[in-house]
Amino acid sequence: MTTVHPVATGTPAGPAVGMPATWRDIDTPALVLDRSVLDRNIAAMQARADRAGVGLRPHVKTHKCLRIVEAQLKVGAIGVTVAKLDEAAMLIDSGAASVLVANQIVTTKKIARAISLSQHAELILGVDSHDGINMLAEAARNTGVAIKVSIEIDCGLCRCGVVPDDAPALAGLVANSPDLRLAGVFTHGGHAYGARDETALDDAAVEECEAAIAAAEAIRARGHAVETVSIGSTPTASRFAGRAGITELRPGNYVFNDGIQMSLGVADIDACALTVAATVISRSAPERAVIDAGSKTFGLDQGAHGTHLLDHFGQMLGGDGRLVRLSEEHGVLEVPPDSGLRPGDGLRIVPNHACVASNLAADFWILDGERVVDRWPIDAAGGSR
Repeated sequence: MTTVHPVATGTPAGPAVGMPATWRDIDTPALVLDRSVLDRNIAAMQARADRAGVGLRPHVKTHKCLRIVEAQLKVGAIGVTVAKLDEAAMLIDSGAASVLVANQIVTTKKIARAISLSQHAELILGVDSHDGINMLAEAARNTGVAIKVSIEIDCGLCRCGVVPDDAPALAGLVANSPDLRLAGVFTHGGHAYGARDETALDDAAVEECEAAIAAAEAIRARGHAVETVSIGSTPTASRFAGRAGITELRPGNYVFNDGIQMSLGVADIDACALTVAATVISRSAPERAVIDAGSKTFGLDQGAHGTHLLDHFGQMLGGDGRLVRLSEEHGVLEVPPDSGLRPGDGLRIVPNHACVASNLAADFWILDGERVVDRWPIDAAGGSR
């Protein structure tokens, strides 16, 4: 097992030898992470779950970083959620005890890998079809390894998952497979990212809860136990309000927040822990500043799940610049003509989608104010299998 070093607490004494003194001294582009904002976001979501009496199983795809996982577990998270087995392997190799793969595993190679990982920790696999369940059941039978599964419910995103009325049939198939164990049901209120106002966000949160609860009740009516009823979405987490019947929350983006969360009114810029440090390389026109970070740093999201809530690609921290155009290695900022930005100046930009930025980078530079105090690897960056 890989040892995960404890996350430091308190005020850091200063940068290590050879560490840049401030974020302005970092070679750009780079991801910088405000430690105090990160800690505040982690604590606030855990407190919300604790008040509601539910478990918090945060989604790790947002940051893919063991140091942040450790901080989440330290304040009370009951386990973690991943989208890919690469992320699960990173966590289990480092000692994680309980991992939900909120995705479908349906190929021979992936199922074999999942079975191997399940020998070292509780691994729960998402299912949403007879074919997927049968594949897992056959592999479990052939290897003699019991597999835990959770049925994915579609609450309005129209991606993976079944409607609540179809969940009992899948539960019955799991029950009839001697080597499968039903852990529960889960859903993701991702359609909240298309909300244009507070009412639509509220509606998405209600639909998310109601779909998961209805599926669990329908399964129980057929005589099958459902232990976990799990929902997951940062925009809807604050609207959950301890709905009876829900046992688990699985938000991910809340640790950082980003431009998309701001566009939904879920967070303000002071709650955005992650920024991209970049350098102005050109002022080729009065209303334009060009930086050394493009789509290979920020991604191209202007809204999650294909929505277009934003008309830019990032917002300058502490300034009026908006990132209006990207190519691979260049970002074009729209700035006031009298902006004092000059080539060589450093600046920080809140990305639209923090999860994508994390996956494209190798590490986070950790800040205490403007001081650099540490550098954390993004352990599963690029892990897409």
